[in-house]
Amino acid sequence: MSRESININLEAADDSDIDAMAELWAEAFPERPAERRARELREGMVYGNLSDCWIVRIDGRMAGALRTYRFTTHFWGRAYPAMGLAGVATAPDFRRRGIGRRMCEAALHIARERGDVFSVLYPFRTSFYRDLGYALVGSLHRYRFHPDELTTYPGWDRVERAPDNGRELARAVYDAVAPTTNGLLARTERMWTFLDAPENYLYVHRNLRDEITGYVVVRGKGGSPDTSALYVRELVARDREAYLALLGWLSVQRDQWSNVVYDAVRGEDFQRRLSHPRTLGSGSPRGLWFHSAHLLRGPMLRVVNLEKLLDDAVPPAGSDGV
Repeated sequence: MSRESININLEAADDSDIDAMAELWAEAFPERPAERRARELREGMVYGNLSDCWIVRIDGRMAGALRTYRFTTHFWGRAYPAMGLAGVATAPDFRRRGIGRRMCEAALHIARERGDVFSVLYPFRTSFYRDLGYALVGSLHRYRFHPDELTTYPGWDRVERAPDNGRELARAVYDAVAPTTNGLLARTERMWTFLDAPENYLYVHRNLRDEITGYVVVRGKGGSPDTSALYVRELVARDREAYLALLGWLSVQRDQWSNVVYDAVRGEDFQRRLSHPRTLGSGSPRGLWFHSAHLLRGPMLRVVNLEKLLDDAVPPAGSDGV
């Protein structure tokens, strides 16, 4: 069957499609089995539910599927509706026929029709999505270091295990910080369920006025004294005082953990906070140079509705906006 002979009609998925979608995604993305995927589709996923799922049928078979999550994301002090494109998968015997690309084009049309301004995704292959108008917009530097290489900043002793209402406290911090950033999502209650995972632990920073001004989510991975690691899942602070105090708290974990794994955004200049940012166990990749961090790329972003974006960026007539 040639590309030209295939008619792509993106259909909204329903309950009868759950098992076939779960099998398709489990084959395309084998990190989660079909049974778990089917359960998520029936009960709801972290970022959406069955109403966000779309399929393509060819000759009565499911040839492809994707998800179009509904997000609100922050840019330049404003909140914008956005489509999270995810789970783009084509059945193995329907590949190389342009189905994936045409599904994505149809999804972008859906996003524009429902009023989204942006589309965001984490790519399986950047070249595929670049051809669809997406561009890489984010990066993280993953540092792995011994805790004593990080300064024990003051205020670390005001970091404490979150109380029973810790989720609400963390959410208040996040909701205050997100509008001042570029790219953070407005989180729903379901998006906060990652705190329920038994391996994740939440700690909060309390300032001298008894206000919660920051939090950190960590999980530990045991092993030998040389390989045990404390992974920082998330660190959010309302001010510099809270940020440094949380870093100081990571430093004092040296009695239990040999390594800390921390993903820093570019603006942190995190390498300046380490006494020596050489990656543990790394050699010299080039002469006397040393390896300091792994570079993580993503997400990719595309403007879906430029007219709406420009309209929102222009202050209304008679306003004091600049």
